[in-house]
Amino acid sequence: MRLIIDLIVRHRNACSLLLTVVLSIVMIAVRPEVQVKIARALSMSLFYPAYIAVSQVPAFTGLYSENKRLRQELTEISTQLQLFREQTAENVRLRGLVGFAENTLYTLVPARVVARDPSPQYRSIIVSGGLAQGVEMYMPVVGERGAAGKVVQVLEGMAMVQLLRDPSSRTSVMVSRSRAVGILQTENGRDFFVRLRSHEDAQARDTIVTSGLGGIYPKGLTVGFVKKIDDSNPLFKRAYIDFSVNFEKLEEVFVMRLPPLWAAQRAELDLVKIEK
Repeated sequence: MRLIIDLIVRHRNACSLLLTVVLSIVMIAVRPEVQVKIARALSMSLFYPAYIAVSQVPAFTGLYSENKRLRQELTEISTQLQLFREQTAENVRLRGLVGFAENTLYTLVPARVVARDPSPQYRSIIVSGGLAQGVEMYMPVVGERGAAGKVVQVLEGMAMVQLLRDPSSRTSVMVSRSRAVGILQTENGRDFFVRLRSHEDAQARDTIVTSGLGGIYPKGLTVGFVKKIDDSNPLFKRAYIDFSVNFEKLEEVFVMRLPPLWAAQRAELDLVKIEK
């Protein structure tokens, strides 16, 4: 049916001529009173509706073209709006990182996260900063809200960062308020806690920072916040924490150009001359 209608619309002049010829022959063959009735009936039921329908075809065609153009413009505007929102969010993050850089005494190398560990709970990331930017092994990596990890492999233009939430990364931390020192640990790869002696002072909502021990992280970088205390063991307690850095949304970081403390000490020992 649609093909017939399309054919009639495309060849409407020829169809109109053919219909006119046929009707003319019919009108000639019948009586005058019948001719009048036929003319009136055709005018009301066929010619007038057909004229309206055919005359509206260009309008519908123009409407379709206009609708298509508007959809295209809407798609372009929506895409631009999404890009603007992403740029705005990125600017907010970068301003936070710049504020962190201004408040630290160390030289920071900005880097972007270019790849992640494919595991469900990824433990490492690849960043766009390497030997060419002065990045070296075991340099600490920080985000806007605190410590993120340390460099464990470095190439010319990129580096691998082991995140704090890697179960094999045992980081020395302390409770900022009471200065109680412990080790950041996990047993299932999801729930992280600081193991403290039972008499150490730790409470919910305490801030956990790096202790400066171990020679990798400087003292005072924020690691997370205590969410609950488990003191069921008579000898040790566990302070479960939430990390301050959202590793799932980590996009920009800074590599702190701070060689490991033990490396500096080893260099100094190498300069010591042993007298015989």
